[in-house]
Amino acid sequence: MMDKLLAFWNDRAPREKTALGSLGVLVLLAITYLVLLEPAILGIERQQKNLPQTRAQVAQLGSLLAEVKTLKGQPQVATVSAVEARSALDKSLAASGLKAARVVPLSDGDLQITFSNVPFAAWSLWLAQIERELGARAISVNANSNGTPGQVDVELALRLARR
Repeated sequence: MMDKLLAFWNDRAPREKTALGSLGVLVLLAITYLVLLEPAILGIERQQKNLPQTRAQVAQLGSLLAEVKTLKGQPQVATVSAVEARSALDKSLAASGLKAARVVPLSDGDLQITFSNVPFAAWSLWLAQIERELGARAISVNANSNGTPGQVDVELALRLARR
């Protein structure tokens, strides 16, 4: 194969050799551009377009980290006894304007609370508040629409923080 190429090359006139050499250099430059340079240039352009979004994400992460540090510095939620928790629960319900249809203590100290026809927005804010203030955790929640817009019937199993 190499002999055939060499014979082909030697049969060419000097002017043809110059033209073929120049064409070979142009083909090599085109391949180099298409394989190496163009993907790099396109990648740089794509990264430059994404840079503002990436910077915004970095700023958001920074603010979230600052919030985490602030929250870590806050004191832990105080645990309360079962009697104190029940009293605090009743006070928080009253302060939120909610009334539980039924509150049943469970054998492990958890509470089963039933609400009838309560505003979902007020109920969910109340739940977040007692989780934050009393260290309570919702074990299970079953909320059903009762046909009135924004109103729900809720069954909630609540685990109070243990002392």
